[in-house]
Formats: sequence, C-alpha cells, structure tokens
Amino acid sequence: MSREVASDVVVVGAGVSGLLTSLKLAQVGLRVTLVERSSTIAPAASSRNEGWLHAGTYHASAIADPHEAVQVARKCLYGYHQIRNLAPESLEWSNGLAIALVTEPVRSEQAEGRWEEAQVRFRRVRPRDVEPALPNVDLSRAVCAYLVQDVGIDIRLLYRRLLTEALRSGVSIELDSEFHFVSDTVGECVRRHDGAVSRLRYRRAVLAAGHEINRLSTQLGCPVPLRLWKSHILYGPQLVDRPVFWLDPLEVAIVNHTPSVSVVGMTTDAIEVEKADFEVEPSRIALVQEAMRRTIVGEHGDRFTAYACIKVDMRSGRVPLSVNSEIRRLSSAVYCVSPGKLTEAPFVADRVVHQICDELLDGRIPARPWDQAR
Repeated sequence: MSREVASDVVVVGAGVSGLLTSLKLAQVGLRVTLVERSSTIAPAASSRNEGWLHAGTYHASAIADPHEAVQVARKCLYGYHQIRNLAPESLEWSNGLAIALVTEPVRSEQAEGRWEEAQVRFRRVRPRDVEPALPNVDLSRAVCAYLVQDVGIDIRLLYRRLLTEALRSGVSIELDSEFHFVSDTVGECVRRHDGAVSRLRYRRAVLAAGHEINRLSTQLGCPVPLRLWKSHILYGPQLVDRPVFWLDPLEVAIVNHTPSVSVVGMTTDAIEVEKADFEVEPSRIALVQEAMRRTIVGEHGDRFTAYACIKVDMRSGRVPLSVNSEIRRLSSAVYCVSPGKLTEAPFVADRVVHQICDELLDGRIPARPWDQAR
C-alpha cells in the first residue's frame, strides 16, 4: 500500500538548482518535497564541476552573441553575491584576486566593453605586473591581464549549508527515489533500494534533474529537447598561488582547492555526446594537457588525474553549448529548469519562486490593485 504525501510543490533533482529552489520555496511558507534519484544530494554535474564561483568575467567574453553574453554575466553576478552571502565559509582562500589573461587585443577590447555593460568588476594591468604572482606561468603570449573577482568554491560546504538550511526550513527530502508522473499534479516516488512507493499530490512541480528532464518531460507528454555535453578536467598538486584563466578559447582555467589541489579545465572544450556517462576520452584529455603545457612552465601532466563532467542545455540544432539558464513551463502545474552554471542557480531559483508564489497566493497577504484586475 502506497504512502500518501501532500505538498504545495514537488522539486525533482537535488543538485544545486533543486536544493536552492526547495529552500527558497520553504522559506516563503510552502510545503516542499524534494526527490532525488541518487542516495546523496548534488550528484553528477553538481559535484563534478571545476569549483568556480563565477563573477561574470569569462562568460561575458566567451559567448558569441553580445546580448546573451551580458545576460549570462549579469545572472552570474546575481548568484555570485548571493552565494557569497549565504555560505561565505565555502569560498576557497587565495593569495590575491584571480587573474584573467588574453592573447588578442580585439578580444581584450570586446571583453572590457561587455564587462562595463554588465557591471563586472575588473582592473586592467600589464602582464609583467602579475609575473610575481604567477612565477611558473608562461605569460609570453599575453597582451593584457586583468585582476577579477572570480573565486574557487568548496561545493561540499555549499551543499552542506543548503541541505542544513533546507531541513531546518521544513523541506521533506526523499533520497534514493525515482519520480514518475501520474498526472501533472500527482506523481509516484519509488524508493530504489526496497521498491516502497509514495504517492505525491502537489500543486506545482519543478523539474531540476539535469538529463533526467528528458525522461520526465516525455512521461508528461511534453518532451523537452535536451542535449548532453561532456567536459574533461584534470586535478593534481597545486600549480599556482592564485586562480588564473585565459579568455581565449581552448586555453586553461586553473582554480585551487583545499588541500593544495589545482583543478585544470579548458575553456569552450565541451563536446556533444549521446549518453550521460563519465567515461574519460583520452583524446580530449590530451587537449587539456597540451593547453596546460602552453601555460605552465615545466612538465606536470603525469601528476594529474582526469575526470569528466556532463552538462545539459535545452537547445536543439548544431549550435554551441548554451550556459544561459532557462525556465520552461510544461503545463499549468509543471516547470523545468536548467541553471546553465552553478553561479546562475540563485537567479533561476528566485525566478521560479517568484512565479509560483504569484500563482499560489497566501490569503493572509492582501492583493495589490493590479492583482485584483487579473
């Protein structure tokens, strides 16, 4: 016999987007059930990224469309400040501001224009000015350097804070459970280790389940075009004293994590794949190693370990990976979300909460004049 659970909102997927959305919904007084297929919170992409808290610096420069580039930068800044205030203990310590490098004057001019429009903070310096901070970085290709606000973040501490606050706010969390739609306001939660079934009744549902959105949206009869992308990353002994990255494509971004670990990714390296697995592709790792050799003086490749991360976007066709967050409505009761980047997750969560609370009114709060006209 199945257990009946009534909620105002069911959130499917306990990654950073699902955790934040659940917490914020509960904090405005809604009853929330969070369902996660894994036995842990924040699995998959949420725990396999490089660990950057972006301040809009890179994406304002890297995205081809200028309007979208500034939009993503602003969303990152929104999340950057919110996460810093929510979980300051999760920020990684650095010996100074992060350093962004660029090889082309044209790219430098473009970046500065977009940063100013998005209100991204930066300070332009000469490459030789940062040599003392980056003694083992080859700066010979750099025409310009910038001191920027991007920092490393310990995602374990961030998720621990989000989990603690969610539980304290009354969120009911169902781990190791697979969600299935019965209708857009009724679902079943099947516990994977023993098959126990809970029937969930709710007024709104939010799908924040990464690549699982495809299965769930198809069940609902509103399939979402979902693309899978794989990035390759290295980690090993600390290489630099400060975070450093190039604005140019196919170059390295290096961020440090406790204890004395550098994580090395490559800009714009994601390739579209057919299935969501974490198998490492040697040819892609070779590209990251080659980019690392262009930047770091000396041989370090044999001391680094490779892993892969899966990302998703809700686009179709032969266009590059989109890191612009999206919110889609699949029915009158169901939303699906893609945060784009970890740092955009607070923006997505706040927009979803705003929309749901506009629909699920609290009778104790008076309507505004324009609400009564709807």
